[in-house]
Amino acid sequence: MPEPTDPTPEAPRREIRFKDREFERDNPPVQGLDAVPSFEVRDLLDLANKPLKPPADGPLPSSIAPPASNDVHAILRANLERDRERGLYQVAMEERRPSRRKRDYWTLMIGVNGALILTALLIGLNVMTAVYAFSGVILISIGLTWIMWFIMDDY
Repeated sequence: MPEPTDPTPEAPRREIRFKDREFERDNPPVQGLDAVPSFEVRDLLDLANKPLKPPADGPLPSSIAPPASNDVHAILRANLERDRERGLYQVAMEERRPSRRKRDYWTLMIGVNGALILTALLIGLNVMTAVYAFSGVILISIGLTWIMWFIMDDY
């Protein structure tokens, strides 16, 4: 069988290259290793731990006097004095109302646990009712204590 011939001729391959660099360097390249000063890390550590000396031409920035107050500060001071004279900053502390939480906690503890124990005694005291009553007392006591003292706030 004859081989099929390709009717379309192959296109010539394009050559692909990177473009030339089109940017300028801001810093000139270093000419040799002599231009870079050598240093030791210990020297940098010693420089960092030396105390700061004040500059010869003036005081440190922290010792410069603050600027004089302007009109805004004077207005705010006058407003503050007027409010103090009217008594706006005198807060009277109210007496704290006694919390009802402790009373409610003991009422619920005695009531619910007493009801569980009384029910177990009325049904008939055997191993199963004693275990269920004791489990209920433990569960109710732990749950009520957690809710009343750790979750709820004073009321």
